[in-house]
Amino acid sequence: MLIREGNKMKKNIVFNAFTVLILILAPVFLAGCYTVGSQSSNQSNLDEGTQSGYNLDELNSYGEWLQINNYGRVWRPYVVSDWMPFDNGHWTYASGEWTWVSYEPFGWIVYHYGNWYDDPYNGWVWIPSDNTWSPARVMWVDYDDNVGWAPLPPRGVTYRNPWEMNENHHWHVVKHKDFTQDNIRNYRVSNPIRNENGSRSITTKAPSKTEIERNTGRTINEIKIRHEVVKTPKKEIKKMDLPLQETKRVDQNTARVRKDVLVPPYKFTKPKSEKKPDTEKKPENKTEKKDDNNKK
Repeated sequence: MLIREGNKMKKNIVFNAFTVLILILAPVFLAGCYTVGSQSSNQSNLDEGTQSGYNLDELNSYGEWLQINNYGRVWRPYVVSDWMPFDNGHWTYASGEWTWVSYEPFGWIVYHYGNWYDDPYNGWVWIPSDNTWSPARVMWVDYDDNVGWAPLPPRGVTYRNPWEMNENHHWHVVKHKDFTQDNIRNYRVSNPIRNENGSRSITTKAPSKTEIERNTGRTINEIKIRHEVVKTPKKEIKKMDLPLQETKRVDQNTARVRKDVLVPPYKFTKPKSEKKPDTEKKPENKTEKKDDNNKK
């Protein structure tokens, strides 16, 4: 009899302890379920796409976050099909370096941080990174009377010289005399070639200020650019505070970019591409339409 009563008391103690545990954990569990269920799918995707701290209106309003192999979450702008990075803007000389000034509303971020990759299926996409601010995230080539630049690719991707067959898709090439013009895209050499008999060597760095002055026939004034700090939930990034003269140059070209370059999200279509999957992380070769038109 005493044994039965003892067992019964033990069962009651265990049952009561289990009941108390359930009552304690239930609110936590329900709160967790409510939090997950109350998040919108857009916010969830946004959080995934901005792991590096670039949760900014300039990116979220003018493009979309994608997931691609090798590079994870990347950003693709809503732009016309023949667009490419470092196309709509001009070069200015600041603090001893050539600095890219973009006319695009998102340009102050994507051309001074991270890398660009020409994805075979999605076109040009921007890969965020935690690198420090740069005057321009590009690679250079200086040859003959030309200067060329290409978006700095991610690790594992390389570009050949712009005059090699079908390679100029990744490069902007202009004459030295046109290097400081507004809307530099209008001065692009569509079919760059190299004078094999020329004596001038090839360099893989930006042209000197003296060289550009000699070719343009005018003095290049060096400007000072201040930076304002933009705080995001996960990091701080810099934004250029341009002097008045540079701001006027940007304002004069912003309207054209918004009209002819940017595309509303509901009108944006995935860039058409016949490129094969980039399994070896090497840039695909393709000829620009501009070259075909010139040949005709």
